[in-house]
Amino acid sequence: MDLSVKQNTLLMVRALYFCLEEGWAKIGKTFDLTPAQQHILFLLSTNNKSLSPTRISDLGCWHLSTVTRLVRPLESKGYILITTDQSRARYKKVTITNEGMAILMRIVESVKKVDNFPLNLSHLSNEEINQFINIGKKILEIHKGEDFKLKVLEAKLEGLDYA
Repeated sequence: MDLSVKQNTLLMVRALYFCLEEGWAKIGKTFDLTPAQQHILFLLSTNNKSLSPTRISDLGCWHLSTVTRLVRPLESKGYILITTDQSRARYKKVTITNEGMAILMRIVESVKKVDNFPLNLSHLSNEEINQFINIGKKILEIHKGEDFKLKVLEAKLEGLDYA
């Protein structure tokens, strides 16, 4: 791959990320949650409601110290519990609470009302959107592995109508 393609790929992915982050942050302001904190709630809700901080770090693509910083406000708001893992006393376990599930579902309902969330894709066909998604999945499968694909990219909130 020549330098021009590398640069264009980097700039395009970076610009898309910032567009996504902007829209996500707008919704988050309503609930006083950052996009990353919203994502932690999603990860917990789709992974048996409980994960270790290390696993959150892996699935969220954050450094462990970032996870520590992100979960503190969630804990103080009562959206998660941080406890000692009963099977491994040296490890912590982060669990989403009923309040955390409730706020996550309110966020989801808010997202459903915004036609152009996460991006305005109305000018693209369903085929083009699916091609984009499939290319992204191929790239992430190489970089993050099959487990990431299953636990993040193909995760679904239980009881939610995705139609």
